[in-house]
Amino acid sequence: MKLSLDWIQEYVGALPDSPKAVGLKMTLATAEIEGHESIGSDTVYDIDNKSLTHRPDLWGHYGFAREVAAVYQHELAPLNLGNWAYPASSQDLLTVSIDCDSTLCPRYNGLIIDGIQVGPSPDWLQQRLEKAGARPINNIVDLTNYILFELGQPLHAFDRHKLSGDQIRVRLASAGENIDTLDGGSHQLNPDMLVIADAHKPVAIAGVMGGANSEVDDNTTCLVLESANFHPTHVRRTAAALGIRTESSMRFEKGLDPYQTETAVRRFVTLLLEICPDAKVISPLLDVGFKAPEPIQIASRFSFINQRLGTELPAEQIAGILQRLHFKLEISGDDFVATVPSFRATGDISMPMDLVEEVGRVYGYDNITPKAPLIPVQPVQPSPLHALQRQLRTVLSRDLAFHEVYNYGFVGQKLLEQVGLSPEGHLALANPLASDQHLLRTSLVPNMLKITAENLRFNKRFRLYELERVFNENAADTAFEHDQMMLCGLLCDSAWQQASTDIYLASKGAVEDLLAQLPAARQARFVPAENVPAWAHPGRSAEIRVDEILIGRLAQLHPQTAQNLGIKAGVGLFELDIPALLTLPQPPAKQVSVQKYPTVPFDISVITAERTLIADVETLIRSLDGKVRDVKLFDVYVGENIGPGHKSLAFTITFAAPDHTLQPAEIDDLQNRVMDSLDAAGHKVRRG
Repeated sequence: MKLSLDWIQEYVGALPDSPKAVGLKMTLATAEIEGHESIGSDTVYDIDNKSLTHRPDLWGHYGFAREVAAVYQHELAPLNLGNWAYPASSQDLLTVSIDCDSTLCPRYNGLIIDGIQVGPSPDWLQQRLEKAGARPINNIVDLTNYILFELGQPLHAFDRHKLSGDQIRVRLASAGENIDTLDGGSHQLNPDMLVIADAHKPVAIAGVMGGANSEVDDNTTCLVLESANFHPTHVRRTAAALGIRTESSMRFEKGLDPYQTETAVRRFVTLLLEICPDAKVISPLLDVGFKAPEPIQIASRFSFINQRLGTELPAEQIAGILQRLHFKLEISGDDFVATVPSFRATGDISMPMDLVEEVGRVYGYDNITPKAPLIPVQPVQPSPLHALQRQLRTVLSRDLAFHEVYNYGFVGQKLLEQVGLSPEGHLALANPLASDQHLLRTSLVPNMLKITAENLRFNKRFRLYELERVFNENAADTAFEHDQMMLCGLLCDSAWQQASTDIYLASKGAVEDLLAQLPAARQARFVPAENVPAWAHPGRSAEIRVDEILIGRLAQLHPQTAQNLGIKAGVGLFELDIPALLTLPQPPAKQVSVQKYPTVPFDISVITAERTLIADVETLIRSLDGKVRDVKLFDVYVGENIGPGHKSLAFTITFAAPDHTLQPAEIDDLQNRVMDSLDAAGHKVRRG
């Protein structure tokens, strides 16, 4: 937001010549000064309010003036609210009703002002608005914007003669109700949205924007002034649903001080009477729905604040800081009770540690000598989950050239349908970030496929993985597991045809390389999948098991799923269940001596049934003799030469003895034993 220095100095007096910018940066909770520019004789400071934790009291110049006065120990000038009085009787000119849950509108102030002459604003008002980044429109609209930038309290002015009847209703919209807004847009409302309505129609979207049907224009002579307090979350949801974000909605969604609504009305009328002397207030202040909240009181001790800050500040200095920040103190020796001012009681200050922060930031954290904590520090116990996550990331990113990605934990119904999954069993969010991200994911696959389709526009070959949480429904008690970690890896190459087995085999190789680095999972086997997900190719899917424990799955992408998402490339995926991996027993570490004697390779080709598991053939070969050191598959062939329903598997078998060099007779014997055992198991060895 843009801050005008002379506007702030109006309330706190002249500030030290040096350093103005540094003073703001040091004292306003590390507010970042983004830049400044000269406007007339003033300087405008553009301050990023996000670094101030979105404090609602700092969305106006007067709120910043309070902070500056506290820091520089200046007297804060009170707002000029005039000495005029509300009329004693309304003469039945207007009624206001809150026809909804009172929490949606905790307070509504209304006032009728007659004798309005709409025209250009005086120069001082236009200049102030320009410094704040607003475009002057006319004196009435400009004045509502001035109060917004000064106090942080949005106001809205209705042309009274454009309202139907003498009634203002705060209500929820009807289904299908429409409103044309001041920005020229037309919006269809739903029953979850709060509106301000007259007797027949909505005239504003509460907290967001006014309607064009009650706009103040050059012919306006009488207006109804609105100053209200709306529920912050409800305003934010409405603004997000309609795609409207205004200066008003940004302030309301922070949670405003309900006491400020009347202050804003009085400030508006005071300034209006200066720039429009013929204006006249003709109704009392209508104040509906307001129930004064109980003040927040926090008991603490001066010694507690010093202990937490590591300082030795006198009690008088701590009390002075809090009082300059408008806390009321009741002091009894070292103890005190602080009453939180209403503009800080909007969820900002609620416990003793908040008071510690207030004292620390005004005193200046740079003025506190850093000290090591004088407490015993126990070593952190290693977490098996974190250790496994770190190991998986190391192997995938460093050794296997995968790139880690991060997706939102949400999915939409359309994406699930494209992937072939049902939205049933997904937890729906009450307040989604977007309409296509309203469900908590139960699998990492949908979002991985979504970003694959997007990345194929720029890259033709890549490897991705995500290691994150999914939210699976427990059918037994309908509870959701919020800590189930899953790993999803994806290989994509546009050179692969979707019908090619190269995709599946490359993915399997990547999983084997990964599991080889996990001692507990080195004996994992790939077995036919019992339950194939809709996104997986039914003939090229496998479950990954260690003994009988299911630790993951491997699959080639289903061609229909690829078509649904516009993926014109071969894609292979694998999933690993992290909790299942953690349950695997860790084999004892053992030392293996370096192979001292030569190894002897032996290539063999085996014809077997097409549905025979390669792992079963490998296991058979390994079990024959201790001198079989390694078995590696290097080719799979399916074709006319070996007949239908069969495939040819080519292995390299490595023989070695731990204590001597194998002699030719031993090698021949080992080779014959391997071939005879394969023949005896029903496989056909291609000899010669």
